Amino acid sequence: MPAAKSRDVKLWQKVFQELIHEVKPWHQWTLTLDNSLIPNTLQPGWAQYQQWVFARFTCSWCSRSWASSHVQVLCHMHWSKRESTGQVKMRIFAQRCQKCSEPPFAVPEFMEENVSRILNNLVFRILKKCYGEGFKSMEEIPTIKDTSLKGPHDTNNCEACLQGFCAQCELDLDKPSPMSPSLSTISTPTFGVPIYKPSFTRSNTYADAVTGDTGVKKGEVLHNPCFPEPPQAKSPRASTNYPEESIVEVSAPREDLHSHSAQNRRHCNLRICCCSIILILIIVVVVVVVIATKITI
Repeated sequence: MPAAKSRDVKLWQKVFQELIHEVKPWHQWTLTLDNSLIPNTLQPGWAQYQQWVFARFTCSWCSRSWASSHVQVLCHMHWSKRESTGQVKMRIFAQRCQKCSEPPFAVPEFMEENVSRILNNLVFRILKKCYGEGFKSMEEIPTIKDTSLKGPHDTNNCEACLQGFCAQCELDLDKPSPMSPSLSTISTPTFGVPIYKPSFTRSNTYADAVTGDTGVKKGEVLHNPCFPEPPQAKSPRASTNYPEESIVEVSAPREDLHSHSAQNRRHCNLRICCCSIILILIIVVVVVVVIATKITI
């Protein structure tokens, strides 16, 4: 992959410093581009984070331009608690023109707002993997697509695919492009890149330690515009239209049940009265016999 322009590298580094200083102002972190990074190949103590984002490309041979939402951004992170310093190495995989014959790979071009979104996701992943700060949910902020994308991913001209590192074939490119959601900001740098952060709540559970996990985890706090809202359940009153016959059929057994219960109660009371009368008669007979016996004696 060709080297990124120095002004682009400085933009990424500046936005990253703005973000990390908002959450860890006393810690020293650095961000460098490293095109030798390989997914799932980590040094001891390092953690990995991957994103697949939207970017544009321009062929240096024919000046053809195209867009892709399968641009892989790979980050390796390391935090030294003893020295209070951290490092992030980042690799952004390139693509090449499908019209030219064996063209060079083109550097992806990002909107400034998407740069801030990508780095927001990275900072929150640093908080989780390097500092062990757990959140009930941590949903990624999606990058903005400025055009509608259709068709399959061009695996023959994707640098990550050609090296066996791309895992985006399962994504649905027919989904509508997300609009910019309403997000709270961490800060607004002087060069005009808005820095967004999702709302989050602390969790009492300790988050996972620094590992080589490459899975991109999804959370629940920030609404993701890529996914539609769940359909609202219709009111049972509005959707239920019982015929008159069914009401009669349901109510009739209830009346029979009440009538049968009343009859049982009457029979039970009658039996109790009879038993009481018989018991009283027996007591009277016994008393009379006892008195008669005394008189005879």
